Amino acid sequence: MPQIEIEYSARLPIEDALRDLALALHHALAPIADTEVASFKTRLSRLDHLVIGDGNPREAMVHVDVRLLSGRADTVKQAVGQKVQELLLTHLKDRVGDFSVQFTTEIHDLDRGNYHKAVV
Repeated sequence: MPQIEIEYSARLPIEDALRDLALALHHALAPIADTEVASFKTRLSRLDHLVIGDGNPREAMVHVDVRLLSGRADTVKQAVGQKVQELLLTHLKDRVGDFSVQFTTEIHDLDRGNYHKAVV
């Protein structure tokens, strides 16, 4: 915990910036979510098969899904979402060229009773 997935349109020239974005998210969100940086896991998912709107190939997306253990206040989740949006734009906005990009974020609860973890 927390679990983050960054899904992005394959055509976007951003792959070299995604690791830095993930690390920035870990460090910025840890104090907001009251957790340790070492607990974060981020998956980077390149979307080769994606249709946006009317199918214009210049349309693209980057979506960040953040899952936190349940029990956090809505204000914490709002702060997490706002920080993710800020970091998305900081790290990627100037790299997308002439694409029209939708940057979106969603914050979810991981049910504490159903989340299991082992570190060996």
